[in-house]
Amino acid sequence: MSNRTDFRTAELVELYDLRWQIELFFKELKSTLGFAQCRLRRFEATEGWLELVLVTFLWLEWHRARQLAKSGLTTKQKERWRHQRTHGLCLAVRRHSEQADLEYLARAMQTPGGIRRLRRKLRQAIPAEFRTAG
Repeated sequence: MSNRTDFRTAELVELYDLRWQIELFFKELKSTLGFAQCRLRRFEATEGWLELVLVTFLWLEWHRARQLAKSGLTTKQKERWRHQRTHGLCLAVRRHSEQADLEYLARAMQTPGGIRRLRRKLRQAIPAEFRTAG
């Protein structure tokens, strides 16, 4: 509904569509990127939290642009990257990070020095109160 009698129906629908995208943006900030979990009381702290959430969103969009710029993507892959919402982008980044970790582990397992480094890193990853001597 609108009181704009000088707008055509198509213009009103386009404006409403833009408004809906803004609503989806705020929903994604709250549900996917955690802005709704902000429990800070000071304005400066809340402002910092919002900046962190927005930078994360922008980084995800930058990551999307980098993926779309890759040569050799199929049309289906490009479409998937274009239409991915924030949650899907987060999953893709997590999957990429996990794959890189697994590749690192596979390379490190090829040498005795790498195996020693992995054992040391795994021991360090265990909280101090749960570590055993030896």
